[in-house]
Amino acid sequence: MQRWILTSGLAVTALGAAFLVPHSQDTGPLTPAPVRQATAPNAADSQPLGAGQRLSLSAVLDQGALLAGAGEDRFLVFEVSADAPSTGVDQLVHLAVVMDTSGSMSSAGKLSNARRAAQEMVDLLGPEDTFSLVTFDDRADVVIPAQPVDDPASLQHRIDTIQSGGGTNLHDGLRAGLREAQTAHHTGVRRVVVLSDGHANIGITDSDTLYREAGSLVQEGVTVSAMGLGLDYNEDLLAAMSDVGGGTYRFVDRPAALAEQLATELQQMSAVVAHQTELRIDLAEGVMLKQIYGYEANTSGARSTVFLGDLYGGQTRKIVARVHVPDHSLGSVDVATARLHHMDAETERQHATSATVQALVTSDASVAQTSAVAAAQKMATQARVGQLVDIAARSFAEGDLSSNQASMEAAIDLVATFNADFEDSDMLKSLGDFEAQAARFAKSAPSSAAGRRAVKQAKEGARAYAR
Repeated sequence: MQRWILTSGLAVTALGAAFLVPHSQDTGPLTPAPVRQATAPNAADSQPLGAGQRLSLSAVLDQGALLAGAGEDRFLVFEVSADAPSTGVDQLVHLAVVMDTSGSMSSAGKLSNARRAAQEMVDLLGPEDTFSLVTFDDRADVVIPAQPVDDPASLQHRIDTIQSGGGTNLHDGLRAGLREAQTAHHTGVRRVVVLSDGHANIGITDSDTLYREAGSLVQEGVTVSAMGLGLDYNEDLLAAMSDVGGGTYRFVDRPAALAEQLATELQQMSAVVAHQTELRIDLAEGVMLKQIYGYEANTSGARSTVFLGDLYGGQTRKIVARVHVPDHSLGSVDVATARLHHMDAETERQHATSATVQALVTSDASVAQTSAVAAAQKMATQARVGQLVDIAARSFAEGDLSSNQASMEAAIDLVATFNADFEDSDMLKSLGDFEAQAARFAKSAPSSAAGRRAVKQAKEGARAYAR
């Protein structure tokens, strides 16, 4: 493969709403809970415990000591980190591009930029990778069936013939792309990348059905990413499809930036180290879940499962849960046990790691007050701020400017409160950025191009902040 020519590295693509991207943690790393290797779900398919692990798990309560006499709400913070990618080693990539060619794609150069971006992807793939292209308008068409990239010029010529017209049959396009990715060899990363600029309005348009379709082949190793072009697509739908599908979601504000976004997607695909990654959180007796930020968790009883999908080398994901811990007698108490499951992308073997979170119940108020874990509290603050910014964006889109500004002010207050306690330079910088974003909301009409852009940027940034 020719991906070595890229210079962007594995950094996450810069978001249009740059103020929302969390900065590096300068409050120190999480103090990890005791971690022990656990038996994988299917022990017969697992390597010996501890061998070949590519992911690590840290878990901690944002305050290590709790004051006896009353229960309290606290934040569980989990950090999943993937090993740095091996130098010079790339996964094989089996890429299926599903391109919207509805009539609206002819505006603002979207289709021409989509064609050019697909052609550049062909240039970056090697002869052992595979490429397929599905287009959809009123119906889905397989323009290029899945095949090795051994004749790039021929593939690029076929891409150049794509024209626009018709509606947006997203369901049939997605289904056809999944079939093409499914036919690829199992070794490597199989990814469907959906490019769309509009709302699904032909064929099956039900969101729940589209979500199920996006996640239908995850257990077979086929994941789905989505890129929204322009200002008129349904960002909630595409983001949820990528979550269920185990890939990534990106807002492409400028059509000309699509090639760069796809190149970043391809580079991350080639560095994937873990498939089917999920975190299972089991709360101790009496501990109640209030909320998990930034993810749609599957909760049953005391267990919540968060699906993370593919992780690439060097990537870190955080999961923050707000819980209520009941009063206990003095001493050490269990709060939760977390189990991280994933399939190694290279060996296709299952692995699992677990961590138990405990707290000290004390009658000494000063011990409780000084037991705050700064890095965990920073992550919890970021997750809460991300939720508030998402609420602000949705209020603005609905024309409720009062609620929009109230949510932005609450986000600013959270950051200021954290800063008063920990004097974090990155969080301090965020204050001015949030104030500027609140001002941008205030001076834009929700229906204007600037207003719609602000909504999409804020929602994407809120996802990054919460994760």
